[in-house]
Amino acid sequence: MRYCRYVLVLVGLACLITCPGWAQASSDKYMDMMRKDLRKQKQTIVDQAMELDAAKKAEFWAIYADYQTALDAIWDQRIANINKYADNIDKMTDPIADQIATKMMELEGQRSALRNKYFKVYKEKMGVRTAARFLQVEYSLACLIDLQLSAEIPLFK
Repeated sequence: MRYCRYVLVLVGLACLITCPGWAQASSDKYMDMMRKDLRKQKQTIVDQAMELDAAKKAEFWAIYADYQTALDAIWDQRIANINKYADNIDKMTDPIADQIATKMMELEGQRSALRNKYFKVYKEKMGVRTAARFLQVEYSLACLIDLQLSAEIPLFK
């Protein structure tokens, strides 16, 4: 039940990040603040869902910090791609649409590869069940955030 409550909080924060005015330029400071809030909520959700004892938490979070840094780099590119779409929505050309769609697929592949890489790291260092739970939690949260983004971003015209 706790897990569900935290997931709903995360989805709510994702809604704030991608509110209907998403196509308007927002300040970098505002986006950074929202990402920090989202990251904090995500950390709480992951912590609750992983159900690790104190000894394993330290090891888990040391690995997770590297994972999150790599994921943040992918998200920076993803936000830039969304901004490129927003900047061109009224003057979209086939070449720009192709660039945006190609980048979107590339970034999805990078996210999947990153989860796969860290699944292997967790499996080696903490066991397969912890690794599988990490993968399940991360994939579930990614799907929720992706669903929210998809609901807020208009389809190509």
